[in-house]
Amino acid sequence: LTREDILHLCGDLPDWKIAKIEASGASYEDLETAATWAQGQDDVTLPTLPPLTGLPAYLYEVLIADEDIWGEEHRP
Repeated sequence: LTREDILHLCGDLPDWKIAKIEASGASYEDLETAATWAQGQDDVTLPTLPPLTGLPAYLYEVLIADEDIWGEEHRP
């Protein structure tokens, strides 16, 4: 999973999110699943998606995190 893959799937992200995603060892498919969830955060879409587990669940948390939660001290 390259920086270009991440930007292609998720759009512009802060460097700290990109670093966490790169460090996760996730596959393109893992990130694609997480990005689908992150882009469909509503009561209509989420119930129709399969539950997230493993790396997609971690990536989802990174994608939706605020900098206040994953701030400077948490950067790799």
